[in-house]
Amino acid sequence: MKKRFLVLAFSMALALTGCSAGDGKEVGVNKEPISAVEAAQAVESKETTAAEEAKPTYDTITQEQALEAVKNYCIANNPDLESMLGSDDYTVYFDVSISEADEIVVLFRSYTGAQIRYYVDKSTGEVYVTELVPGIIDEEQRTEETFNIRDYMDK
Repeated sequence: MKKRFLVLAFSMALALTGCSAGDGKEVGVNKEPISAVEAAQAVESKETTAAEEAKPTYDTITQEQALEAVKNYCIANNPDLESMLGSDDYTVYFDVSISEADEIVVLFRSYTGAQIRYYVDKSTGEVYVTELVPGIIDEEQRTEETFNIRDYMDK
């Protein structure tokens, strides 16, 4: 009987030393257990923080950055445009303005006379495009063309 008691006491001692919070502190009887709701909130909080850290943060796009990036975009889609920009043979130009607090508008006047406007969201960089061709299309019409201006910055 003494032998059984010693084995049982030794086993309990080992079991109790294995029950720790993982940070070296013992889990005592007076400590309040974490409820399932609190545990779920802690996990959700950590997941939200991880998602926020993974989300890219961007600086606000300036008018100059938008203008240069739209030029880069146009030249990438029409490499001949680069030689037209410096030529007296073509009436090609770019102009930049702000339409709303969160939007920059870059106007590209093509050698064909078309007025193409690039509406840039200053915070996200998302762009949509409209076109107006005086005498042919007298109202500005949105095209299906969209892209992110950040893909053409610093090129």
